[in-house]
Amino acid sequence: MIFQKIFQFVHFLYFVLILGTLILIAFPITLIVSFFSQKVIDFWMFHQMKLSANILLFTTGLIPTNLFRKKVDFSKTYIIIPNHSSYLDAVNIYTAMPKIFKSLGKKELENVPVYGTIFKTVCISIDRSSLKARALSFRKMKAELERGISILIFPEGTFPDEPRNDLLPFLDGCFSLAIMQQVELLPVLFQDSSNRIHPSNILKISIGKNRSIFLPPISTNQLQKDDIEKLKLFTQNYMQSCKDFLAGNEPSQLWNYAMEYQKNHSIL
Repeated sequence: MIFQKIFQFVHFLYFVLILGTLILIAFPITLIVSFFSQKVIDFWMFHQMKLSANILLFTTGLIPTNLFRKKVDFSKTYIIIPNHSSYLDAVNIYTAMPKIFKSLGKKELENVPVYGTIFKTVCISIDRSSLKARALSFRKMKAELERGISILIFPEGTFPDEPRNDLLPFLDGCFSLAIMQQVELLPVLFQDSSNRIHPSNILKISIGKNRSIFLPPISTNQLQKDDIEKLKLFTQNYMQSCKDFLAGNEPSQLWNYAMEYQKNHSIL
């Protein structure tokens, strides 16, 4: 037991070393890129983040694997909705997504030295201090979708302190935006992240597979504002059912199961 704890601590220090090095390398590049057009910034920063995420995970033994990604039509713009179970999820999404997207993040992260500069180029800040500030964040998300940039929102809003199979209750934001913009929802399951890095103790890092599992998208076609609650409930049940299916079945069978689920369950 003592040797396991020592190994985990050394592994944590190594993880932090690699992460810190990648941030320091990215910082001056980000400053230079920030002088270019928004299109260049988006392209460069996405690929920089994607490269950094892959280097971090592969060099620390948290091996990323993407299931069913080739089945998704990435010529479309989506609201990406992963489950949230660990700090690692913010890294996983860059190894999973092949197309430029922007994620939401707390405005306070803009003030973090060095990293804050990078954060502002790849994320849309959320300021919950007032109704006006929240409305501004919503308008920023709407504008990115209209530019053809997908948006990532964790519908649970946060993650639990302990690994668990049950999803936390979903929040309304992503469903309201999806209906307003008539954009499909793209669910992704991060099946192993809470086992790779414990949600309440980042010292507990373990080597192993780190799967991102894409599910068939959810259409919002013809849904109205009054259907937000129905869409939210359908999506929560859909993603939870897929997680439950994985507990006793081969992951290779999940896509067909998810397709059947959508066929047999109506949003309205």
